[in-house]
Amino acid sequence: MQSKVMDYPWAEELEKTVINSLTTSFGLDFLFFEDKKGGDVDTVHNVRQGIWATDQERQQYENRDGYDSHQYHQHSNYINTGREDKIRHKSGDLHDPYRNQAMTSDEVKKRDLDHVISAKEVHDDAGRVLAELDGVELANQDSNLRSTHRSVNRSKGQSSIDEYLGKLPGLISDNEKKLAQDQARLAAMSKDTPAQQHKARELESKIRATQEKIDQLKSVDAESMREADKEARRSYNQQINKKYYTSSKFFKSTAKASGVAGFKMGARQMLGLVLAEFWFEIREKIPSILIKLKNNFTLELFLESMKNTLYGIWDRIKIRFKDFLNAFKDGMFSGIIGSLTTTIFNIFATTQKLAIKIIRETWSQIVKAIKIIIFNPENLSFVELCKSVVSILSIGAATVVGSIVYTQLLPICSFPFGGELAAFASAFVTGVVTLGLTTLFCIAM
Repeated sequence: MQSKVMDYPWAEELEKTVINSLTTSFGLDFLFFEDKKGGDVDTVHNVRQGIWATDQERQQYENRDGYDSHQYHQHSNYINTGREDKIRHKSGDLHDPYRNQAMTSDEVKKRDLDHVISAKEVHDDAGRVLAELDGVELANQDSNLRSTHRSVNRSKGQSSIDEYLGKLPGLISDNEKKLAQDQARLAAMSKDTPAQQHKARELESKIRATQEKIDQLKSVDAESMREADKEARRSYNQQINKKYYTSSKFFKSTAKASGVAGFKMGARQMLGLVLAEFWFEIREKIPSILIKLKNNFTLELFLESMKNTLYGIWDRIKIRFKDFLNAFKDGMFSGIIGSLTTTIFNIFATTQKLAIKIIRETWSQIVKAIKIIIFNPENLSFVELCKSVVSILSIGAATVVGSIVYTQLLPICSFPFGGELAAFASAFVTGVVTLGLTTLFCIAM
């Protein structure tokens, strides 16, 4: 076992891994990829965070029509629901989900119909605009209309239910302070003249209204209110997600982003392989050229040596032309899958730049491993096949580590050639980690 580890060509493999990493992951990425937070396809989740993949969708949102409260409160279903709730209220069969109780007969003139998700929030929802759905229609669905006491509805205003419940204790406290002040004023008022008595009655009426408002605010059932919000948002979001994620706009955007990413990845992998062959030929020929020119340097001999070296590079490229095409195809496939994976992630959570690069590099190695497992082009035995797959996956894991190092170093290396230094350091780390994992594998075997 120890002999196996000692016989492994460490220097050669380290150089090979570093060069391949430099000419692909860390050396050519800047030419082909400009990773950005959230990826290249707009998703409902991301636009609601203010993260846009395309300027076109951003501008469409910014240029939306202004909010018109009249449109939202004159919709036919809003009016009809109000009438139906009035009938149920008179029959004693109207439930107020915000207070989790039936509305009483003495509240007939104090009933308001509320948009659970406020009309203003629906209008300004970037997800709704992205899905190109009518805000007035969405806000006035049965699932989003609930009757409640006007004190609750009007204190809620345009707030979401979570926001409203958060500020509710403060609203109650403010009204209690106002009530105490008015009660103190009433106690200190003179009631000798008819005018003074009239003012006292007005203040008493105001005190009763404030007390009723406090009572209604205190009667709010937070759990029931949140449940009403949860039900309304479930239906609302289902419609938006279904409309957008089954739309031709989303499919076209996804297909375009995946195709572009696939072509770029294929081109990067192929060009990286060409550059690696260029380096290996140069490194092999340079020592003999230097020895040849050391004792008898002439321009003609130098040019002849360079020409022969270039011919050698061209011969290596021609011999491996099929490998270059395979690298392009593999890179294109991994680029497409990586882009699709990034888009799917962004439906649920926003991916950072580093995550996008890691997804891309990971798929690059996974595709290679899958290809070997399925086709086994070298007809390897089962044990050798396992070794080859583990080796590829080790490179993938090492590349992830190198990518993290690169992301951390790049902001620090802001001096001239700092980017190149960060790329080399990251490639070197990738090589070392790859050899470390290979060592562990050798020991295990």
